[in-house]
Amino acid sequence: MSRPATKAEMNLGTMLRPDLPWEGGVVNEGGQFHTVLLANEQAVIRMARTPQASAQMPRSVRLHRLLAEQLDYLLPTDCSDILTIDGLSSVATVFVPGSAHEPHSGDPAPLRRLVRELAEVHLQPLEDELAEPFAFRGPWTPARQQKCFDALPEELRSASALLWDQLDYLAQSPTSLVHGDLAGHNMHWVDGKLVGILDWDLACAWDPALNTAYLSLWHGQDLIEQIAPDAEQARRARIWLGLMSLERLSDTLTRSDSPRLDKLMRKIGPRILSAAEAAGSRPR
Repeated sequence: MSRPATKAEMNLGTMLRPDLPWEGGVVNEGGQFHTVLLANEQAVIRMARTPQASAQMPRSVRLHRLLAEQLDYLLPTDCSDILTIDGLSSVATVFVPGSAHEPHSGDPAPLRRLVRELAEVHLQPLEDELAEPFAFRGPWTPARQQKCFDALPEELRSASALLWDQLDYLAQSPTSLVHGDLAGHNMHWVDGKLVGILDWDLACAWDPALNTAYLSLWHGQDLIEQIAPDAEQARRARIWLGLMSLERLSDTLTRSDSPRLDKLMRKIGPRILSAAEAAGSRPR
């Protein structure tokens, strides 16, 4: 969702990059932790929504710089100092051209290449700047599992319990760089070519099958076997998709607006059952 920039936001752009025009800019409000001011094709202004996001901004800046040294894609690296006003921080970052790929479709070749390239990134230079696994929502505690289990219809309970039982097994997977949110709007394409990747704040050392799972959520789960580098990662990606569906249920249960669980179950139920089937095929 975008809206016209306020005068204060355009002034902020001028403070950070006085050499660039900011009049007539728009603000993208789609991010949970940041809003983004766009007004030219040289830089954008990333503005923290909360003091917590402000506190993470220096780490994010350092991480994007380090990743840019190892990846050939355009990344939103910083091009100004960080400016903090009234407890909220902002920074100018390089403009990354392109737009999201059309959902539910895509050539698996560049997606598979991306998964391979992320697995080849050297983690040691990044280790002080990476997030922890489950940084976004927190780990699956027994209490959180039980709350979800109680809300599930009977036909999904055994499948969901099987998926939670996979967490220890998944934790034993060899780790490599996981982006954390390879959703469509974080992937910028120009003329069918992937040119840039945004929003690495949740990047961590984790199961590389997660990258395949994230990509398949946008491009289509029928592409999983073509995106994943091997059959084992494809199977783990399907298990992660089921756990992501349970994450959606967990998020929904924290809402106070009485959401319709029946509608959600119709959407996530098939993914949970498919993931449980993949989990059941795991060699013992």
